[in-house]
Amino acid sequence: MFFPIPFLQVPDDLSMPNPWKEPGFGNVIFVKSPNFGPRPMDAVIDTVVVHSTVSPTLQGTTKWFTTTESQVSAHFTIGKDGSIVQHVNTFDRAWHAGVSEFRGRTNLNNFTIGIELVNLNDGIDPYPVEQTTALRYLITTLKRRHELKVITSHEYIGRPPGRKSDPKAYPWSTLEGIGLEIVK
Repeated sequence: MFFPIPFLQVPDDLSMPNPWKEPGFGNVIFVKSPNFGPRPMDAVIDTVVVHSTVSPTLQGTTKWFTTTESQVSAHFTIGKDGSIVQHVNTFDRAWHAGVSEFRGRTNLNNFTIGIELVNLNDGIDPYPVEQTTALRYLITTLKRRHELKVITSHEYIGRPPGRKSDPKAYPWSTLEGIGLEIVK
């Protein structure tokens, strides 16, 4: 059964007078990041990289990803309540993996989808069930669009080893049974 992700547009100006409202569990809004580029023509999108934001809010991460000086983005960010913000089209190359290597391939931005989880990445800040369920939902949906085979962590792919630690203390068992290899 196919469950389409509902997409809503939000204003480009995140500093609007009303408080910025997260869309709610399982809903996706698109707030475009300028920090992306084309993938190589022969790139097969087969891997998901899970990150932690180190920022305590979905709004803060979204704002950071919309600034050109950050020079960073991800395809999606998931808030603690399960809200999802898409920043980059999955057919484009987001700038989330940095210097990276996985199974002999380098420059992982070329063939991965980056998903950030709002979390302080201190090993104490929890990943609520709403957030882990939204991640599972999102990856399951993305499997219908791409040839996904593997889910991995930023910690595992970052080079040199030890350069990244996210997502620290993520409950990987929440992603078992969706038909993808988990390499953490």
